[in-house]
Amino acid sequence: MEDLFELMIAKNKEKGESMEACVGVRVKLAGHETICPITKRCAAYETLELELGSIRKNLESLLNRARELFERSEKQADLGLDPNMPPEEIWPLLSGLTDEKAFVEAFNSLEEEKRREVAEHVLTRCNIFSGKAAVFSARYDEKTARMT
Repeated sequence: MEDLFELMIAKNKEKGESMEACVGVRVKLAGHETICPITKRCAAYETLELELGSIRKNLESLLNRARELFERSEKQADLGLDPNMPPEEIWPLLSGLTDEKAFVEAFNSLEEEKRREVAEHVLTRCNIFSGKAAVFSARYDEKTARMT
């Protein structure tokens, strides 16, 4: 992978020609290339280091979210869940799980919209006084669309 980031150096004429630096990202579009700054201009190394620390934290956050998405996808695939399945096909797979923790985790791993669809199916079409539907109705939080 080619380097995406570039150290951009500028002289600040307002501050007596002192040097400032920022970090930019190389952008190529339709055969043209430019460098777009992604940090503010910094007059000191320590300030630039703080700016890059913020970017690092943001990238780590994105990486954590990606890990969660991949793990969620793997769990769903292991159970035979497909995000395109209708709730009446998802519910039997979920309710077939004997371990309650796995049941809750599998349900919570679904996207919010799909969780709400499954919840509506369970709460309107299943007997919520017995079996997994009873567990579901007792643990389902409508605000978050998750089981607690």
